[in-house]
Amino acid sequence: MYLNDRNATAELLHYRALSRREVLSAEDKRELKIYENGFSGECLYDKLFDETGHDNLYVFRDVYLAAGKSGAQYDSIIIANDTLIVNEIKNYSGEYQFNDGRLIRNNEVIPDNPFTQVDRAVGKLFRRCKNAKVTVDIKAKVIFPNDDFRLYSEDTSIWKNVVIRMDMKKYFRQFKDSYNTKKADRLVALIREHETVNPYFNGSSNVGQIRKGLYCGECGSFELEKGRFQLTCAKCGTIESNETHLLRAMSDHKFLFYNHPMTKRSILELIAYTFHENTVYRALQKHCYINKNGPCTSYTLKDYSFKTAIAKTRGLQRYKDKIIK
Repeated sequence: MYLNDRNATAELLHYRALSRREVLSAEDKRELKIYENGFSGECLYDKLFDETGHDNLYVFRDVYLAAGKSGAQYDSIIIANDTLIVNEIKNYSGEYQFNDGRLIRNNEVIPDNPFTQVDRAVGKLFRRCKNAKVTVDIKAKVIFPNDDFRLYSEDTSIWKNVVIRMDMKKYFRQFKDSYNTKKADRLVALIREHETVNPYFNGSSNVGQIRKGLYCGECGSFELEKGRFQLTCAKCGTIESNETHLLRAMSDHKFLFYNHPMTKRSILELIAYTFHENTVYRALQKHCYINKNGPCTSYTLKDYSFKTAIAKTRGLQRYKDKIIK
């Protein structure tokens, strides 16, 4: 069973929010495409694992574990028969070659070799377990879920570390007869104890003169007609409540200015003062944790993102959203 949700990464949500509010540079477009592609591959991995079944397992998804002054990100950690299995998911497409320990495409070496990445991640996980005096077997696979991926290599040893799209369900089925004991519970507790956010991402670094205001969640237009409790998109006709727009703005703020405090003033500036400050204050009080530091007050969104926050409010809002397709 999954022990946590798989959410879009902070990096992906940053570039999504940025793309709504400014014309992306070529580099930012490339980064957005990479993160979107990676997340799609991870979601496909989850879908195939769901179809095969995993109720007898413990599965962590997209976790970052601290290890001393550094850490490592894990796309998936499976606990089966008291063994840790690390899955590194790469949604690559096209033809690749593996020669002399290097992954190559179009005669260019892939800078972030997934086999090196997974070896490094396994090493850090092993040291974490050793420091906690937990003896455990750790295995690893690099998963390529894209059915357009092709890998060629004369190094036959590599194949034991690879799972391609056509073999994924077969790979998952090998865990059908697995079971977990008290040791597995200890491993779960150990992972949760050292789970943290990625400390190396700072979303504010490339936020320039972004467009301020509110935009339609369906088509992205900033041309909104303001009513008393809702806004209507002049372009596509979608109607969204004030609360929905403020939740989206809070999420945008979180990922555009990552690790920077959100205040009533900074939200008002982001939405170009579309709503009265009392309306914004009530929304912050309702949907955020309040952080007081002397005379300064900042807010932290209770939910991970707009998607997770709005899912909780659906059906509970007094003024309903009406999405026009």
